[in-house]
Amino acid sequence: MNYIVIISTDEKLNLSIARIVTEIFPGEFILQFPTTEKEALELLEFELPELVILNLTDDLLSTDTISTRITADDWLHNFGIVGIFDAARRRESELLDAYRGINLLTLLEQKKVDHFLGRTLSIIYKNRQLIYSDWLTEKLINRISGSFTIKNTDFTVVPVYAGLLAMFMVRRGWKRKEDRQNIQLALSELIINGIEHGNCSITSDMKNQALMEGLGMAEVIAFKNEDPDISKKVVRLDWDFSDQDGRISVTDSGDGFDVAGFVQSLKNREDSKLHGRGILLAQSIGDKLVFNKKGNRVSLVFLEKNQGEQSVPLGFSTEEVISVKKGDVVMKAGEVADCLYYITSGRYTVYHNNQAVGTITPSDIFMGEMAFLLSNTRTATVVADRDGKLIRIPRESFISVIKEYPQYSMFISKLLARKLVQANESSTSP
Repeated sequence: MNYIVIISTDEKLNLSIARIVTEIFPGEFILQFPTTEKEALELLEFELPELVILNLTDDLLSTDTISTRITADDWLHNFGIVGIFDAARRRESELLDAYRGINLLTLLEQKKVDHFLGRTLSIIYKNRQLIYSDWLTEKLINRISGSFTIKNTDFTVVPVYAGLLAMFMVRRGWKRKEDRQNIQLALSELIINGIEHGNCSITSDMKNQALMEGLGMAEVIAFKNEDPDISKKVVRLDWDFSDQDGRISVTDSGDGFDVAGFVQSLKNREDSKLHGRGILLAQSIGDKLVFNKKGNRVSLVFLEKNQGEQSVPLGFSTEEVISVKKGDVVMKAGEVADCLYYITSGRYTVYHNNQAVGTITPSDIFMGEMAFLLSNTRTATVVADRDGKLIRIPRESFISVIKEYPQYSMFISKLLARKLVQANESSTSP
């Protein structure tokens, strides 16, 4: 990450953010502080930052305008967002619903920025490969796995861990972007259950009593963690994804529970009830839900990637849509490159001299762009491995769109530069 864009006109808040970032990451980032919606959108579209901090209750900025622009052309705006808000003015649940279309990693109350923003940014930076995985990595690595070890005292930043994994799943095609918030919410609930009930042995009655007394769960967990045996317990969030299947597991350090009895109770419970909400949400996003015998681990199993379509760039939304079938030849070596294709769905094999030399997926964004931009003939043949859709962009349309949306030229230039650099690194590596 080279840039962090802070969209806020609150000088006190901005000074706090700048101090925190400078202390934790000295010399790592260039901080940008736009003061108008226009400045903010220009920075987002031309600098293409990887992280944005957005003040969602800023009276002098229309965050709704910024959010609408992001969701309208979200293929271009592919960054993580940390939302800051004033809880006295807007509820967290209201904001989550209002901004469900953007890549909101987490929300932080403004009064808690000094305590939690540093920890939040450290988690994102340490695990940035989940959402900022580069083109070469996606091409060469067919399996990716990892884990988070989450302390009980990390209760407040649990949504950050869940948000990173949710964005990864969307980027890699396991879920549609419309599912991102539900994935994040489900994983957050499972982790929080592990901390509350598994590690800290907080029963539903204890939780309700604390809430009646005006105590927050963070305070209850902090009290529980005064016991050294409890404070050393952790929750592990593990993931393992290949091209064929995937699994996410949440494991706490507690004694477990009666799995059979709990599963039966879920069958007799209304979905709207609060207790067991994490499990119910998890059931809705995964293909299978598996508990270990002890009852301290729940695993979400995904049997295949979601084949939903990528969003179409706003500027290309009126161009011809090409539906391809498995086995269709999309382009042939030697053809004149009079167009390029934006990939909305499908998987394609590239052949050179009748030899398969690679694959193309929606993560590549464009197909045939090099020959098109250089006005050359195609150097390879591309065949569809499965049904899919492409947006055909002729030269005249491309030029017209670039004139109307000049930010696209910056995105495409960076995309090509990145591919060339990584291809060179790959060819020169031992």
